Amino acid sequence: MSAEPARWSSSSRLAMISVVIALMSLAASVLQNINYARSIDSVQRNVLRAESLRTCKELIDIFFRFRLKAEMANQTGAANMAGAEIKALAYQFGALGTFMANFREDTLRSRYAALAWHLNRIADEAAGLPKPEFDKLFEEADTQFTAINTDCVRAAQGRLL
Repeated sequence: MSAEPARWSSSSRLAMISVVIALMSLAASVLQNINYARSIDSVQRNVLRAESLRTCKELIDIFFRFRLKAEMANQTGAANMAGAEIKALAYQFGALGTFMANFREDTLRSRYAALAWHLNRIADEAAGLPKPEFDKLFEEADTQFTAINTDCVRAAQGRLL
């Protein structure tokens, strides 16, 4: 009879080992799933960040092309074709600004919209304004643009994760 409990003991040990291995396998699977979800989230954030930085670059380029064309139109007084180009750049800035604003909080969204409308106003008035008034309009636009560019810098310096 003493052999019987020893056999029961070894089979119960084997069952316990099997249960422990199954639980460890389940824990490893759960950890792998969590790690995979974090990895997917990281990739998605990195793609969004890269797209945001590319759009920031385009916004900066458009703003300075807009400024150059508006200054040329103001100096020459040419309102016809230059005005259409300036207006197109203002709308392009507005479109990209709206795209960027969709990923930001409300205060930043209003900043993008305000600058887009301000550029639109400059596009309408650039050719006919005296130089001091033109410079004053751009002074306000530069201030708004600096705030937007600061947001882009923060995004560029942000962590990947």
